[in-house]
Amino acid sequence: MKVLQGGLENVPGFKFSALSCNIRYEGRLDYALIVSDIPCNAAGLFTTNRVSAAPVKLCRERIGNKIRGILINATNANACTGNQGYGNALTLTEDMAAKLGTESSSLLMCSTGIIGHQLPVEKMLAAHENLAGSLSRENGGIIPKAIMTTDTFPKSISVSFETSKGTYTIAGTTKGSGMIAPNMATMLAFIITDAPVASENLTALFRKAVKKTLNAITIDGDMSTNDTALILSPAGAEHLKEDGDLASFYAALEHVLMELAAMLVTDGEGATKLVRVRVTGAQNDDDAWRVARAVAQSALVKTAFFGQDPNWGRVACAAGYSGADVHEETLTISFGDITLLKNGTPVPFDHETLKNIMKNREFDVMIDLGMGTAGAMMMTCDFSYDYVKINAEYTT
Repeated sequence: MKVLQGGLENVPGFKFSALSCNIRYEGRLDYALIVSDIPCNAAGLFTTNRVSAAPVKLCRERIGNKIRGILINATNANACTGNQGYGNALTLTEDMAAKLGTESSSLLMCSTGIIGHQLPVEKMLAAHENLAGSLSRENGGIIPKAIMTTDTFPKSISVSFETSKGTYTIAGTTKGSGMIAPNMATMLAFIITDAPVASENLTALFRKAVKKTLNAITIDGDMSTNDTALILSPAGAEHLKEDGDLASFYAALEHVLMELAAMLVTDGEGATKLVRVRVTGAQNDDDAWRVARAVAQSALVKTAFFGQDPNWGRVACAAGYSGADVHEETLTISFGDITLLKNGTPVPFDHETLKNIMKNREFDVMIDLGMGTAGAMMMTCDFSYDYVKINAEYTT
């Protein structure tokens, strides 16, 4: 596997466009289109929030179809907009499909932004001619910018990988810097590849990779109405079938998703640190995830990270209330390579040395439950003053 310079534009067989439609703000990119030259197999994972946005409902209905493209708008979530909001999503995909000469059922739509406002449909329809007419492979680089909301930087990555059938490329982009919690939250992610993967394999491998990456991050514990992760793979060629080829594809896919997940946490609203919470010694996978999630989402733990305070007591507390089988006498907690609690007993440590570790942009917190062999890892960030400021000023 080789990491490439650039992002979506490195994948053959796809074209892109984006423009400023002034959906909410004047003069910023906010409307984007990804189109494949041929129909694609698609897989998707969506928010588990019971209040899901109109485009999420549309994608769920169409994800089993052969897909030609994805229409994406930023700054307006088209959520809590009722039948009119769903109808607007239908209208937009139908019109764009006509412009592209494809079936409307082959287009997906994703939205992100403010909740509770209808999309400016007439304004968006008026932009479709230019959006469809400016499609090019080179425009892949502007898609990450067009889908941003409170993000501070565009996020994309691409890699190439080898198979028995030759070299393929996989690339992805994502957005999201707040309301991100486990199980997909306020996040859009789009993965494309020229590797032909059968639908059943694509779905299984995508689900497996997302569980270990995008579902293993948290910024503020809130869950959005709109989160969506999609992957497109060309359906026309002979599919990768050999175990080794599928393993190569999966390794590249997981790498792309892991890097995108780390970018999301790094860009968490007001975040100054990326912290990996690594749990080992759990009796089972569920317990490992419970502890990792409880610690990663704890506001007390996250504020301690910001203050560079080695407060292992808050970590132990979160592990204890996680619902996992945790025993104080077998619990060991380390920050970096410094152990603070060993089998339930505090260990003397040098505060200045540990504070220097916590000054780093990235560091690990290790929690050994001492109960078994299962483990889990979640990525989180700190809570800073800016998190409160950003969200106090952002209208929802």
